[in-house]
Parts: sequence; structure tokens; C-alpha cells
Amino acid sequence: MKFIKQIILSIVILILLVTYPTYANSTKGAFAFTGFGNGAGTRAMGMNGAYTAISDDSSAIFWNPAGLSSTYFKELSLSYANLYDIDLITNSVINMSYPETENSKVAVALGWNRLQFDFESWAEEAFVVSFAKTLYKRSNVKVQSSNVGRETLDDERPLFLVSCGATLKYLRQSSKLDITSLETPNTFCSARGVGLDAGLMAHVKAKDGRNLISAGIVAQDIPTVIEWNSETIEYMPVRYTIGLSSQLLPRFTVALDLEGEQYDLIKSFRLGVEHWFLPIYTELPISEKNFAIRGGMANELDSSRLSFAGGFGIRWSAWQLDYAYLMDNNGLGNTRSRFTVSVRF
Repeated sequence: MKFIKQIILSIVILILLVTYPTYANSTKGAFAFTGFGNGAGTRAMGMNGAYTAISDDSSAIFWNPAGLSSTYFKELSLSYANLYDIDLITNSVINMSYPETENSKVAVALGWNRLQFDFESWAEEAFVVSFAKTLYKRSNVKVQSSNVGRETLDDERPLFLVSCGATLKYLRQSSKLDITSLETPNTFCSARGVGLDAGLMAHVKAKDGRNLISAGIVAQDIPTVIEWNSETIEYMPVRYTIGLSSQLLPRFTVALDLEGEQYDLIKSFRLGVEHWFLPIYTELPISEKNFAIRGGMANELDSSRLSFAGGFGIRWSAWQLDYAYLMDNNGLGNTRSRFTVSVRF
């Protein structure tokens, strides 16, 4: 009963945060820090952002921090994207996650996300710290797992797992874009702000450790307050995502996300798939070699904008390389390539 009360309380808190009242002097946040709205992480972007109910690597700090508590390894990842392939807008990301143990009760993560707009020397940065905790874990099924060159071991996996997480963000924007006027001479576009994200995640696992069904919900910018150098205060709209994912087949995952905003109940949906060709081992030391392919599509309901994504991942021992390629019909370059190199330890 205790864990049920915790789940109910967490859901109520999320609902209250999502329905947080609009401030009288707030805007829709169409100008400030919009580049971070699509998240970060090449694996996730290869599935076109259908990642809320997966979030099992260090990029979870941008998608659903609750997923950090079910990660297996400590991880450091570095990502780079040349947005729209025009060599003017780039995105660099560094993440580091630190789970306590396999299927840990507690995990922390740090991240840095920078968008660079060279044509106006405009830069947006987000410094984030995340915390996740397992609220409930029922682990009464023992399965056998093995690794190449290692003995077969009895490995206890949770049959049902529920976790929560939160991300604290510090946002900074600077630009040499001159917006001088007679009233405000020598004024430049710069801003500072803080924000908060919160999420929940639940897994129902098969006896072999697969996530038969996973559900996630995350509320972002609850609220995020931006203060401009002109003393204007901006409140970003609350964004939320509900996601489902399933591994009905070994090493094959399908995921669906529904996204909304404080001003739009359902703004878009995302569908993604991922398939790893070889078994994924979780024992230390890491000695696996593997290859994955990914794909996804998204539909912005208000504009009927469609986007498609594809990518692959290569694991070699503790190292992993991910690549994603995104295409959409917005007419701005139509392509976005992303790369991530990560190491687990």
C-alpha cells in the first residue's frame, strides 16, 4: 500500500505542475531557448524523439529523468549536431550519469547543452543536474544470463519497477545582436533563467529481463523563468509528454509518445523503433560487440508537419557510437545529422 500511495502522490503532483496557472505577464516562450525543446541524444533522435518511456542512458536528463534509476552503467557521452546542414547552427552536448548499482535505487546525472548560432554570434546554454530514485521494485524472479568467455550466473531482475526523477536547469543566453533604440542604447540580447522538469516511469518485465511494457510521463518547464537584460520576465509554457514502449520481441523496441503544452492539449505524436541484432549483456567487465538500427516518424498536429528519422548504433566493449539523420518538410535545410560517442564504466 505504501508504494501505491507514493505513485498516487507523484501523479497528483505532476498533474498540478502541468496545470500550473499562466502568469499575467508571461509569454508562450516562442523566443527564448526554443532550441532545447527537441531534447538531446542521438539514440533518442534516431527514434525521432519517441523516448519518454525508454530513457535508459545518460540522455534521460533531457527526456525523462526517472529513467536514470534503471540504467546499468555509469556513462559519459559527447554529442554533436550540425543542424540543418548549413554550418551555421550547431549543437554540442555532454552528459554524465552515475547510477548507484544495477537497477539502482538512486542515480544522479550532470549535463551541458549548447546551441551556437554563428550568423549572429548567438549562444544558448543549459546546465542541468538530475536526480532519480526507485520508488518500488518487486524482484522475485531469477533468470540466467551469460557473457562470452564467462560463467553462467543467476541474475535477479525486477519484475515490476517504478521510479521518479527531477532535473534542475540553469539557462543562459548571450548574443551580439544589437537591439539598440533611443530609449535603451547599447542593449544586447542576453538572458538568464532556471527551470525544473519532473518525471515518472514504470516497467513490467519479462522473466528474461525484457521490458514487456514501459510507461513514462514527464512535465518540463514547471515553470522555467527567464529574465532578460531588459528586465523583461518570461515564463516558458509547461510541456508534457506521455510515452509507452514495449519489447515484445527480444532486442526489438517500439515506442509511442504524445506531446502537449500548456496551450495545446495534444501538440504532436512520435513513433519510433529500435532493433539490436545481438544479445545485450549487462555484466562487468563489458565485452560485448553489437549493432542497432533505428527509425521513427513524428507529426505536428497543428501544422500537419511530418518528420522522419533513422540511425544506427555500434557498441564495441565499453564504447558506443550513435548516428541519427532527421528529415522534415519545414523547408529549412530538411536535414539534421547527429553523432554521439559514449563510454560506459
